[in-house]
Amino acid sequence: MSDADSAYAERLQREGKKWGDHLAVEAGQEMFAWLDHPSIRAHYEVRSRVESQPWRRWLASYFHGPAHRSMELGCGSGSLNVELYQIGAVLEIEGVDASADRVQEAEGRRMREGAPGRFRVEDANKVVLEPGRYDLICSSHSFHHFIELEHVMAQVLDALTPRGLFILEEFVGPTQFQWTDAQIEATRDLMADIPERYRMHRWGAVKGYEGRPTVAEVVASSPFESIRSAEIGSLFERYFDVMHRNDLGGTIQHLLYNGIVHNFPPGEPEAEAILRRVWEKEDALVDSGRLPSDFQLLIGRRP
Repeated sequence: MSDADSAYAERLQREGKKWGDHLAVEAGQEMFAWLDHPSIRAHYEVRSRVESQPWRRWLASYFHGPAHRSMELGCGSGSLNVELYQIGAVLEIEGVDASADRVQEAEGRRMREGAPGRFRVEDANKVVLEPGRYDLICSSHSFHHFIELEHVMAQVLDALTPRGLFILEEFVGPTQFQWTDAQIEATRDLMADIPERYRMHRWGAVKGYEGRPTVAEVVASSPFESIRSAEIGSLFERYFDVMHRNDLGGTIQHLLYNGIVHNFPPGEPEAEAILRRVWEKEDALVDSGRLPSDFQLLIGRRP
């Protein structure tokens, strides 16, 4: 094995361990990230609707019934594909992920549901998919950790059936979280209007802004974090016929709520009013084109 291959294998192992360890965090059901808050998630889901339907349920109308087989890239604990099976959007589910712990969780979930298929441990960057096997290939909040985007998209293209869809619900913002000056400033402006009790960081300090991490800090936390995220949208357009592109936001909310989202009790009137004010401002900036959307739903088919 070359030095480059050894270095890559070490990074992949670290990445898999990080997200395997994150299962314990998820089990606690605390709010850490912006989309952990039920009200924020509900608004995000509204923006992800396709033809007035939640996109997962829209699939049945597109396929005139369930998809035959689905592959989830970076499947994690299999939540997306299992949900698609539960709602009758797909008959058989498969997935790959670099984390053995998360795949074990996914397989347990699949078997409890009695869903045909298999989740397996595999590096999505090296994946080789059987041509014409899948009606649906999808990835949710994982694709921005992939390095070999061209290889993966070429594999997806070949592996889709003639009616097949490729769906990404994904972070497509600045590579390695190198936030733009415009989004940092917009986040700072909105944060200034939020009472201090809602801005208390988990470690005690009052949050006044969200800065730009160094690349080294991002890599230390997660070796593949948003490694080529800013290229995902343009590559998707190159490989696929884009049927739907929904701007889901997150350009401000992702930054603003980092470390403080737990301070906003669901259902509390003042907290809910702040959340609504923030997403309405972000919606206005994104929908007017003054800020890009860092999260998008992309639905494509073979050209």
